[in-house]
This record gives sequence, C-alpha cells and structure tokens, in this order.
Amino acid sequence: MKKILFSLLILILNANIIVAQKADSILNKAVLLIDKGELVEAENTIKQAIAEGIDTLPLHYELAWVYYITKDYNNAIKTLEPLCERTDVTPDIYQMLGNAYDEKGQFNTAITIYDKGLKKFPHSGCLYLEKGNISYKSNRYEDAFYYYEKGIEIDPEYPSNYFRASLLFFASTEMVWGAMYGEIFMNLEQHAEDRCKEMSQTLYECYFDQIKFNGRTPEVDFNNPIIVYSNSGERPNLFPESFRSAMTKACNGHRYLDIKTLVQIRRKFINEFYATYPDFANVLFDYHKKLIAAGHFEAYNYWLFAYGANTEANQWVKQNKSKWDAFLDWKKKNPLTITKDNVFSRYTME
Repeated sequence: MKKILFSLLILILNANIIVAQKADSILNKAVLLIDKGELVEAENTIKQAIAEGIDTLPLHYELAWVYYITKDYNNAIKTLEPLCERTDVTPDIYQMLGNAYDEKGQFNTAITIYDKGLKKFPHSGCLYLEKGNISYKSNRYEDAFYYYEKGIEIDPEYPSNYFRASLLFFASTEMVWGAMYGEIFMNLEQHAEDRCKEMSQTLYECYFDQIKFNGRTPEVDFNNPIIVYSNSGERPNLFPESFRSAMTKACNGHRYLDIKTLVQIRRKFINEFYATYPDFANVLFDYHKKLIAAGHFEAYNYWLFAYGANTEANQWVKQNKSKWDAFLDWKKKNPLTITKDNVFSRYTME
C-alpha cells in the first residue's frame, strides 16, 4: 500500500512539473508576442491556456497587461479584481488594478486599491509610488514628496520612487535632493534605459547649472538658502548647506567645467565632505569612496553623465577602453547596495 501511495505521489509531482513547465513556456511566448506588439495573438494564446486549466497568476497578469496597454481598462479591471482574492497575489496586481481605475478618472477608487494592497504588503514601494503619482497629478506636491520618500524608506531597492522624487526636486529650489536621489536611481535601475538616459542628462544639466565660475570665485547653488524642515519638525535639515559648502571648496582652483574637471571636483568633494561633515556620511558617498579606492571613479562619472555630454563621454571611452571595461566588470560585481539600515532620504540626513 505504501508503495502504491508513493507511486501516486511521484505521478502527481511529475504532472505538476509538466504543467508548470507548460505554463512557463506559454508565458514566455505571450511576453515575446507582447514585446513584438502582436497583442491579439498574445491575448488569444493566454486565453487558450487559461481555458485549458493553466491557471497561473503571471498568465492572468499578462492578460490584464494586454488590456491595459490597449486602454481596455474595463477588461483589465475585470481580469485583475478576482486575483486580489488569491493567496498568491502580489503587489503589482494591486498596482495595475489601481492604475486602471486611475486611467478611468476614478482616483478615489484607485487610492482605495493601493491602500488595500499596502495593508497586505506594507513594504511595497510600487504602491507608494502610485499614491505619489496621483498626488502629483493633483498638484499636491508635498503629498507626492511624502509618498515617494516613504516608498524609498520602506523599499529602498525599488528605483522608481527615487526617479519620481528626483524629478520633482529638480523642479524645485532644492536641487541637492534631486542630485542625490537621481544618482541613486542610476545605480539601482537595471531595465528602464529611457529613464536612465533622461536621468543622466538631467544630472549633467543640474551640476552644470548649479556650479558656475565667476573669475576665480566658484558659485555653487544646489539649494535655496531657506532651511527645509523635515516631517519630524524637531530641527532643521542641514545636509543641503553641508553639501553646498563642501562642493564650493572642492571647486576652488578650477576655472571651467566639463566631465573631466567634474570628476576632479567630485573626488575632492568626497574628501572635503567626510573631513568636515562626517555626521552626514551616507550610502552614496560611501560608494564614491569605494569607487575611488578601486580606481574606477573616473569611469563611473563618465558613465553617470554620459547622456549629458555624449561626444565627450564617447571620446573618453574610445581612448580608455580598458579602463571602461574594467569599470563595467567591477560595477557588475560591486553594485550600490541599499538596505533599510543604510537607506538615504531627507529624513535620514537630519
């Protein structure tokens, strides 16, 4: 009897493996069809698989995604809502469902969906991102800042909150936070090439707008002189002025700015900052020290600002191919690692 039960168990396990493999194969096919823009074929492929009893969450998600990108929000909602009751539901189900309601103009319903998702997944950065996006579209910028930065604090490896917070700060008088969040985003983002290009150019423009040379005296801005208070209300945040002061000293002796001189300035800045303001040590500047020690800081800066000065960056890469390749290899093995213990935000810099 035990042998029979064991044989049945083996048969069941083998059947489950076969179903899982088939589901993965169909999912890969559907994703490829979506990427190629063959959406009707993708929809039919997924529907047929579901009708045959292959009932996996990723297949339902991709079906909803087909509806979403074709702006068939009603069918996207119809597909997603039952998934919220499943035990294997994930935060991105709530994210797309809320987004579908958002696109229909039902903002309050969208927020309700995000909040339901946060009750189940309280450390989901993508749901704070969407709440921030709705606040931004409603011109409630302080709320948007709150949600983006809350998302950074509770899910520090999720890059999109850094991206959105950075762009919002670049449109304010507090450029320093845009520069910090933007550079962290560049180090965390692995897929969104268009956003990386945009951020690279924006960071370049920020530095070249905020650092000016008037004769022998460098003029560094990056932040409005008005002190910004954190949500704790306990004391002013002094990081922006510390950043500006150290950057001003690092600029001394220079007369113009290109990526080459900016590398020298940012290297001197790190030494000055840690010598003068050690209380404001942070994960990004620690990474700069690591890059300097490894001999890759120059290449890193050409990588970071490449899309702001394509010609200069491409010329450097051509002339320093071995340095460039060594940096890329090193960076792959030594990425910027952010955890809840070393997360950077305005409120960790008080």
